[in-house]
Amino acid sequence: MRGDQAPIPGIQVLFFDSIEDLALRLPAATRYFTLLLAWDAPSLPEGDLEERLRPLVNRGLVYFCAWGDRCEEVHDAVDRCDIERMRVPGSEGYVIMTTWHAKDTLEKAFWFFSDLALPGDERMLGDMARYAVTIGNRNWGKRLEQLLREG
Repeated sequence: MRGDQAPIPGIQVLFFDSIEDLALRLPAATRYFTLLLAWDAPSLPEGDLEERLRPLVNRGLVYFCAWGDRCEEVHDAVDRCDIERMRVPGSEGYVIMTTWHAKDTLEKAFWFFSDLALPGDERMLGDMARYAVTIGNRNWGKRLEQLLREG
């Protein structure tokens, strides 16, 4: 790390009952954020999934990792929202990096997120938060908290 580069922010583990709660209650203290989303997404029409994820994309999401049932569909919905966002005149000119971890354990997905899921533009680090979020499964949230403590 260069001397003038901002330190990498720590990860905050959060739990929400629904994806709608995430969009409404995710802290908005920074301009950018990265997100590991552990969620068994229900089977929804493509547009409905995008509608639930669009608020996150439009709030400064810069790196997104999806884990859980239908995580590839969730990942693809974020990609479509990002393409839509970039078409808006005056939107910031960065591409959201996205991954899905359908064949990984939660532990492997968290390792990837904690060690590798950082924006390509180092200038974002100074005004960025990192969230590992579970939707509807408190046991996953407890496991993420344990992994965070273990380092």
